[in-house]
Amino acid sequence: MINPKEKNVLVISEVFSPEEFIINDLVFSWKNQGFLISVLTRNPSYPLGKVFAGYRNRLFQKEVIRGVPVSRVQIIPGYKTNKFIKILNYLWNMILGLLWAIKNGRKFDSVFIYQTGPLTFSAIGILIKLFYKKRTTIWTQDVWPETVFAYGLATKGISRLILEKFVGWVYSHCDNITVSCPGYIAIINKYCPSKTIHYVPQWSLTPKVSDLTENPQKIRFPGKFNFVFAGNIGTVQNLENVISGFELFFRNNGDSEAWINLIGDGSLLKHLQEMVMSNKIKNVKFWGRMKSSEIPGLYDQADVLLISLENRPIYNLTIPAKFQSYLNAEKPIFGVIGGEVASLITNYDLGWVSSPDNIREIANSFQEITSCSQEILVEKTRNANTLLVTQFNKEEIIQKLTALVFN
Repeated sequence: MINPKEKNVLVISEVFSPEEFIINDLVFSWKNQGFLISVLTRNPSYPLGKVFAGYRNRLFQKEVIRGVPVSRVQIIPGYKTNKFIKILNYLWNMILGLLWAIKNGRKFDSVFIYQTGPLTFSAIGILIKLFYKKRTTIWTQDVWPETVFAYGLATKGISRLILEKFVGWVYSHCDNITVSCPGYIAIINKYCPSKTIHYVPQWSLTPKVSDLTENPQKIRFPGKFNFVFAGNIGTVQNLENVISGFELFFRNNGDSEAWINLIGDGSLLKHLQEMVMSNKIKNVKFWGRMKSSEIPGLYDQADVLLISLENRPIYNLTIPAKFQSYLNAEKPIFGVIGGEVASLITNYDLGWVSSPDNIREIANSFQEITSCSQEILVEKTRNANTLLVTQFNKEEIIQKLTALVFN
């Protein structure tokens, strides 16, 4: 039996509330169980790369969120749209975090690293491990160095060698390594072959509409048949090909009352809006960013939910967080995606799958989906609960992480 007050745990995460990530849910769950939790993070700036309103971009600042002490370090604005600034920001965040850790790391009993992107921020936890002999656990959501290679960076020469050595250094010093996608295990094992790596997936961040105590605000989508995408609108989401496929479908079905509804914000939003306008693509609507509390109501109004990623080896290993939320919405899923998610959709009969690079195949899938009967749509939703219970059960996942971090 774990005594909640026996250990004081530092959570190191590039992102934290008011940014909307699963680490918030985990931290506040631990706090509610009585555990002593503190957070080290950056000034909130995701997804646009600029500090949220109400925050000042100071070198260091502190606040308390729902009883959890949160320490923040400065960002360099503009990192989402400029690769050079992105690299500088990674290094700057790490340097400031390391300075903070030297001063404060001793008072914690153990460290939990939530790694969403740059492994550089995770180095802060390794420093605490080495300086103060603290037990360290990492939960990897985005596997380096493959993600760096996917952006065309450090693919060869001395830069690649340094990056690979750095990745091996981080993982070899972790006491526990957990990953959100099973495909990451083989990649990380190359850099720390003696380590046991645990598969610990994410859970859904959005509740089922049927479980809400209050009815969510209803948003009236424009079509009689509505496809809905909700989440970050960036380059890796492959929405340009999705829209191109929809354009081809619509060109052959001019009387269709199907619409694509894109909910969210990100670095590619303006480009997609210009693409739709300049090509006069009909029946595509951009809703902008919305609060997480509104998402269940949006899903409830959808006919089919869209999930898409670029066709790259690293993304084919990834299970985006929205996938679990889509399962919880109990709606059919159209995946313009390969790899792990495509297999889950196909094997559990959750919806339809198209190759991310094949515009005509995407268009044909839009045609098939909008032509199918209501009975088929209902049938596609029935298997979601099986997958949720067997692989993405929130209580069981948190229990597993708790055992690794607090024991």
